[in-house]
Amino acid sequence: MEFYVLVTVISAVSFTADMILRYMEKIRSFGMEERLHNIKGSTVPIEDFIPHNITMLTVWGMSLGAFGIFMKLLGVHPFLSFPSSAAFACIVNFTVMHFIKPFYQDILGDELSEKTDISGISAVCTERIAGDDYGRIGIEYHGKHYEFEAISEYETDIEKGEQVLVLYREGQFCVVEKGSELLDVLNEK
Repeated sequence: MEFYVLVTVISAVSFTADMILRYMEKIRSFGMEERLHNIKGSTVPIEDFIPHNITMLTVWGMSLGAFGIFMKLLGVHPFLSFPSSAAFACIVNFTVMHFIKPFYQDILGDELSEKTDISGISAVCTERIAGDDYGRIGIEYHGKHYEFEAISEYETDIEKGEQVLVLYREGQFCVVEKGSELLDVLNEK
């Protein structure tokens, strides 16, 4: 019982701190949304059931703890209560990812969702993109700052702080090019 109470309290405090920093202090990007892992190409989207960032990990912890306390109050054996609590937390994660989060974003209307087309938007390189290697870019969208992994279309080096143009995006990955390089290619044609 103490384990579940501890997990619930720690997760609730972490989640509350996240929300306070995010909404009261207007801090939008402080690492809590960074992906912990990246599973691509699997036939079953297991990524939707497990926590993919710190915020979702706190939701998972609160769900696990609350359901664990409920199972302990019912007198269920610990060998059954922990796996069922973990399964319940995974189901809550799936529900949040597919139903609650999109509904919340639709209400706000100004969040940058997976479906938002950002092609042609100007961005700033926040981490050097070396030729065919990955870097990071920052985009301002409706007054909010978003970070994406990026690669150069023509494998040119892009230094930190340079202005780039987003050519296309897929998920958290963008293909970009320096504005001057893009104009040179267009002038050649």
